[in-house]
Amino acid sequence: MSDTLSFILKTSANFTLGAMASFLQKGADHAVAIEVEESVLLACRLAPDMFPLTRQVQIATSITMRGAARLAGADLLELEDTETGFAELIARCHTANAFVQGLDDDAINANEMTKMDIELGPMTVNWAGREYITMFTLPNLHFHAATAYGLLRSQGVSLGKRDFLMPG
Repeated sequence: MSDTLSFILKTSANFTLGAMASFLQKGADHAVAIEVEESVLLACRLAPDMFPLTRQVQIATSITMRGAARLAGADLLELEDTETGFAELIARCHTANAFVQGLDDDAINANEMTKMDIELGPMTVNWAGREYITMFTLPNLHFHAATAYGLLRSQGVSLGKRDFLMPG
């Protein structure tokens, strides 16, 4: 028996969004410990042309919700990208995860092989639901979560591999 698409999507979202909330809390605690404004950590970038930490979290959560909603045929929960502190970003991770977990498994699984036209910036791809989740949604979730993790590590936050792999 193979895993269902809803199982793959929901377990990945639960672990990665949960872990991101946990390591963001460690970032907040670190800012307090070193007596620096949260905004300093939230604005850090790996390179000048990359998004800062705040935007990495926003993208990770939005892309996961968008992919899950599209696959389930559900209305997307729109979140404003207005977070200015760790607490708001942590809440966003929990909100996004709750949204994904609340979607109907049967609806997600029903679209596993359904071809969909998906706009990706200036291009449109025609992918089955399984391709969309496994080749685009989840890789983007993991990329942006790993980048957020790396940004916090680069600022001296004490994080290890377990912090990335396991919700706190």
